[in-house]
Amino acid sequence: MGAKSDLNAFLIPESVAVVGATDRPATWGSFIMRGLLSLGYPGKIYPVNRQADQVSGVPAYKDIREIKGPVELAVLAIPEEFVEEAITACGQKEVKGITIITAGFGEISEVGRERQERLAGLARSYGIRLLGPNVSGTFNLHAGFNASPAPADSLLATHIAAACQGGYAFYDILSSGWARGLGVGKFIHTGNECDLTVTDFLEYFGHDPEVKAIVMYIEAIRDGRRFVEVARAVTRTKPVVVYKGGRTPGSARAASSHTGALSGNKEVYEGLFRQAGIITSPAMELLLPLGHALIERPPMRGKRVAIVTMGGSWGVALTDALEEAGLAVPEFSPRLQKALRSVGMPPRASTRNPVDFGASGLFLSVDTPLTLGHEILCSAEVDALIVHGIGRPGMHTEDTPDELRFFLDIEKRQIQGLNALEKETGLPVLIGSHYNPWESQVVCDLNKQGIRIYNRLHETAQLLSLIRNYWRKMQARG
Repeated sequence: MGAKSDLNAFLIPESVAVVGATDRPATWGSFIMRGLLSLGYPGKIYPVNRQADQVSGVPAYKDIREIKGPVELAVLAIPEEFVEEAITACGQKEVKGITIITAGFGEISEVGRERQERLAGLARSYGIRLLGPNVSGTFNLHAGFNASPAPADSLLATHIAAACQGGYAFYDILSSGWARGLGVGKFIHTGNECDLTVTDFLEYFGHDPEVKAIVMYIEAIRDGRRFVEVARAVTRTKPVVVYKGGRTPGSARAASSHTGALSGNKEVYEGLFRQAGIITSPAMELLLPLGHALIERPPMRGKRVAIVTMGGSWGVALTDALEEAGLAVPEFSPRLQKALRSVGMPPRASTRNPVDFGASGLFLSVDTPLTLGHEILCSAEVDALIVHGIGRPGMHTEDTPDELRFFLDIEKRQIQGLNALEKETGLPVLIGSHYNPWESQVVCDLNKQGIRIYNRLHETAQLLSLIRNYWRKMQARG
């Protein structure tokens, strides 16, 4: 159970049959076909449709058993009353894995739950692994494989993998994250889990050398003991981030009607995750930013944070957010403050921490901010630096005056230099702006260069706090 060879069919299949493939718009059969054709998938695609000679320009078959070559994966996008018959046909065809898109089973009633268990038993009798039912899709961008409705132009092939008990919300997260350079290279939606579970794919991704971090949306765990054993092994080498849905009575009820999951006690899950070395995401929207931060940022060994801002109010609000997240914004020593003054900070500008760079009057200098950042990071008085307040609002047009272009160029060079200090010093340096890539030309340009820009104070503080918690756990485990 859960062996890598069992699960390859769901992420790197050499051939896929789409049972229920169709050109009819807004149907699952068309979504899956469109996805498979969107990334140049190198394997064989076999549409199965009893009434069509071809689907999306690909020759179609009336029955999966008519296909001449081997079929490694079958994706079922058919009415529920035909699923059992299709599994039997797949068994006779010696298919290795089946993804059941079809819903209407354990998530709606006890009778539905019994029906899906019978499907699992039938598949087991043929030696087939089942994913689902009630699955919205899977993909492996590194292999050009997209058996999901997610648009190819909103997907980014990173070294993060996702195993989720929900699908559509995660697609929303991927689409909104794409413009900020956030994404996952491999994705599995496990649905009702009548056979394969998120634990199986956690184990799979743990052994996958292309995967550097794993993010998970979980409503319920079927086998807590096995989950902890697997997660303990995986988290020794890779960060695992979980958002647990169904923590309150109302959301637990929603989870039951979503995937048929019985969510269980909040405290029990928190205990499981602690035992397993998992990082719990406080918000679903933080899953991707946190997954990226854990593999992009260097370790944070302590809780002391330095703040450099282009506005004193941002410094005050950011201090609140950091200290509320369990971090500290210590006052710099007289020695460090003197060093910052020697760089050219005037008396009216604060050097105590936060440092209000905007008030210094030196914001047109490229070198001065870099010298400030270097002095702070090399002082041994802090464990991380946040630079916030960059990115003037507005996008360039043909009418943008040369003077503004000049200011923006200086600001970009400053941020590029401060970002480079992270690699030089081995300490986290987070760049923050109130604006997103659609609101500021500076943020847009830096984002395209791969420089991560955080545009919410509490998100920045939470990320830094969770990074620290992760490295504390790693240190404790030796």
